[in-house]
Amino acid sequence: MAPKSTKNYVKHCESGEIMLKKVTTLVTSVAAMLLLTSCSGGLLNQTAEEGEELTWRISTHQIPGTSRFESTLPVFAEELSKQTDGKFTVEIYGGGTLFPVTETYDAVARGNVQAAAIFTGFWSSKDPVFNLVTLPGDPISTPEEHFKRADALAPILNEVYADSGITYLGAFDYGPDEIFMSNKKIEKLEDFEGMSIRGTGVAAQFYDRLGASTVSIASPELYTALQLRTVDGAEFNDYLVNSEMGLHEVTDYVIEPALHTGPASDKDLIVNDEAWESLPKSYQDAFIAARNKAREATAGDYNDANEAAKQLWIDAGVEISQLPEEEVQRSRAVAYEWLAEYANKNESTEKYVTKYVEVLRELGYTKEADQIDSFRVEYPSGSSGQEER
Repeated sequence: MAPKSTKNYVKHCESGEIMLKKVTTLVTSVAAMLLLTSCSGGLLNQTAEEGEELTWRISTHQIPGTSRFESTLPVFAEELSKQTDGKFTVEIYGGGTLFPVTETYDAVARGNVQAAAIFTGFWSSKDPVFNLVTLPGDPISTPEEHFKRADALAPILNEVYADSGITYLGAFDYGPDEIFMSNKKIEKLEDFEGMSIRGTGVAAQFYDRLGASTVSIASPELYTALQLRTVDGAEFNDYLVNSEMGLHEVTDYVIEPALHTGPASDKDLIVNDEAWESLPKSYQDAFIAARNKAREATAGDYNDANEAAKQLWIDAGVEISQLPEEEVQRSRAVAYEWLAEYANKNESTEKYVTKYVEVLRELGYTKEADQIDSFRVEYPSGSSGQEER
């Protein structure tokens, strides 16, 4: 079943008056942003008492019209309006509309927008702990497990965000397992050797350890890269989003499971500290309730649609290749050694990995937790691990 299209409530300036309108998608430009600023006097400084009208701007990296935009952000906006009887509304700005996506962190910190639903991994240059938004070798597989892990790790990320005047409100949604698309059949880890793979961040470091060479390719260029065999493979998004991009047309194999990461948040929710603290408690509660509604939408309808999209790949002649369990376990050993070393980057990464292991144990992944801990003994705090390797 395809994700339900939900209409979004926004407020906008018209003839000097604030009017409530229902729209399916808000498409804006920098000129529109200037218009909004001029007629509102600057939304960041706008505060509201209980029951008063308030409009916030929320930015995202996703593009209006795509499943990962439409399945969550309009749902969030409508629920927020519903919870507050139409008093608290949001304007949603798609990826790159107001500023480059990579500048979203600073835009929220400065108050150019009050909030963002954004991928945390974009900020790895701010602090290495943000790189751990995807965890190599992660055995977690269900929405329930994902949100339990995300909520347990949220306080650690919030400590880092707080240094910049940002409040971290946790996982915004559920992103199903990414898939590894390849034009080469992979049956064992050695088959990765010499491959050219599209990968960034943690994925690049992980596949490098498997003997592949990784290159950074922007998502709009991925179709051509696979079609022309510029790369041999790519780990990117899920079946649904990738089929919308037509990637099933230029892929021979999908390797399951994707070894680098399991499910992760496509978007986390961050807000400007001053804006958040200015909200009445009922509006804060409504904001969290709206976030939870977005979580439900991705754990339900979106997840179902992603499973259904897998058939499109099979119908297109793509072979779904299951990697043998012994090879999956070998890959996890590589991943967990990397994670044990990375934990030593700073205090936040150390706390993050420690808490992650605790969550794995709580969820019953004792074997995986023990394996990570055994590598951490080899690479104790203060050691980069480079001299031992």
